[in-house]
Amino acid sequence: MADDAADLASRPKAAIWFSSDVGEAAQGPWGWRLDVVTLLAVIGESSVAEHTQTITASIFCLLPRIIPAPQAFLKPSRPIRLPETTAKMTGVHSGVTLDTVGFFASIIHPLEELQPYSVKVLRITHADDNDGEVAGFPSRPTNGSTFFWPRSSRKPTSNVTFELPTISRNSRSGGARSRRTAASTAYSTGVDEEAGGPHPGIKKRATFKEKVRDLTSRPAIPATFYSPVHILSVFSTLLTFGIIAFAAYWQDGTAIIAVALVSLASSVVGWASWWRPLLMKRDQKNVVPDGDVIIRTREGAFLLVKCTEDVARELYSGTEECNYRVSGRSYRVLMALGTCLLMVSVILLGNCKWYTQIFIGGSYIVLNGLYWAMGLLPKKYFWDLSRYNIEDITPEDAQHAHQNTGSDKREDKASFTRTLWYAIRETKLTAWVHRSGAAPDTQKWRKWLAEAKKAAEDGDENWKPVARKDEIMEMREDEPNRSPVTSEPPGTFDTAEQAAPLSQVQPPNQRPSNGAL
Repeated sequence: MADDAADLASRPKAAIWFSSDVGEAAQGPWGWRLDVVTLLAVIGESSVAEHTQTITASIFCLLPRIIPAPQAFLKPSRPIRLPETTAKMTGVHSGVTLDTVGFFASIIHPLEELQPYSVKVLRITHADDNDGEVAGFPSRPTNGSTFFWPRSSRKPTSNVTFELPTISRNSRSGGARSRRTAASTAYSTGVDEEAGGPHPGIKKRATFKEKVRDLTSRPAIPATFYSPVHILSVFSTLLTFGIIAFAAYWQDGTAIIAVALVSLASSVVGWASWWRPLLMKRDQKNVVPDGDVIIRTREGAFLLVKCTEDVARELYSGTEECNYRVSGRSYRVLMALGTCLLMVSVILLGNCKWYTQIFIGGSYIVLNGLYWAMGLLPKKYFWDLSRYNIEDITPEDAQHAHQNTGSDKREDKASFTRTLWYAIRETKLTAWVHRSGAAPDTQKWRKWLAEAKKAAEDGDENWKPVARKDEIMEMREDEPNRSPVTSEPPGTFDTAEQAAPLSQVQPPNQRPSNGAL
């Protein structure tokens, strides 16, 4: 106690006011301690979780490095598909209507950047005609340790190990089913893969060379090489080695083991979550209509994408799945191993020396700031979309659909009706309007849509959509010829038809007469 009092008396006043414990408990200047360095290691989960799927889409996820909040990667299950954006999407010719837009399509044309009542027309084509591994479908589908040999190969094989599957057949007497299980056998024979081999359904073991080729094959849309995630991963790796070297200089074995374990945990978890995007493509090459799609946002903006059915299947109507490098059982084992390594490293981090804790704590603070700043960058900087050629072909007058373009308060004012007319003028069809619910399904709107379609087909640039809509809306409900799709005589209009589904509206010849129950 006397020594502590003498120590306090010899300190400056500032050191007395901002000092921690003294004596044996003191670790740093003025008795400061950094036991909260373990807390710094797990802070920032929201910033890291935003980039977990992008980080694990590249081989750079295997680099041993420290990552803020590594628990963000420790998930009980892996996502099967890529995240999607909510918007109404309809095939102009196919009629396929979906409520979401694909992940990569949202990167090509971010919907949040569309202004209300705006119109945009894009043409998307393939930059190459390679339908092999670039399209996300390797010539041999990976399925664990075995794969089906492609029928397109004519090379005979010999001395090949085959796995004979379980064979089931029905007995001719009494219809009883007998099962026969054949063990894996090895035999030498010549097999013609063009004919499917002598035993259809037999699987061939994948060789080491084929596994390596499948491991290094380029997916349809890979992460770009100079992605900010890659740059930050390399920087984190160099920073990790710097911490280990600094700890060796200060002879801090605890810090070396702690940083090595947390780096190893990031590599193990990255390996368990390593994946590549798998796009859907058309197997048949028969002639089909164009795959044009139109997307409507809740703010009343329209985006028309003119493309082939192959592009539409990859980006819009198809599913974008995650093809993981390891199986589900291996994923759970690796996650358990990564969790154990992380728990041990967190304990060791709290027992490092003073100067090492300063270096580690400062590194985590810097990395947290970089991950947060990386979330401000557009996603197009993270993915290589060179597979597609994107061209903006929006007409000049439609480029300012979201703005007031003149003195006419009716036609030159930004409105949903004018924007809808621009979209119809580009597609020259109105069936997608009904399927997507872009306009009310009433007799008056049907009449306006029919006239808009005719004006678009005739190329009538002087047609006034807003004025004509106002005129139609002012018509009486029983006015004849209010819609070209109905033949009801005057006086038979049912006001409930505007609110009730079509299946609940009775035809005119089945409606009861006045006074009938």
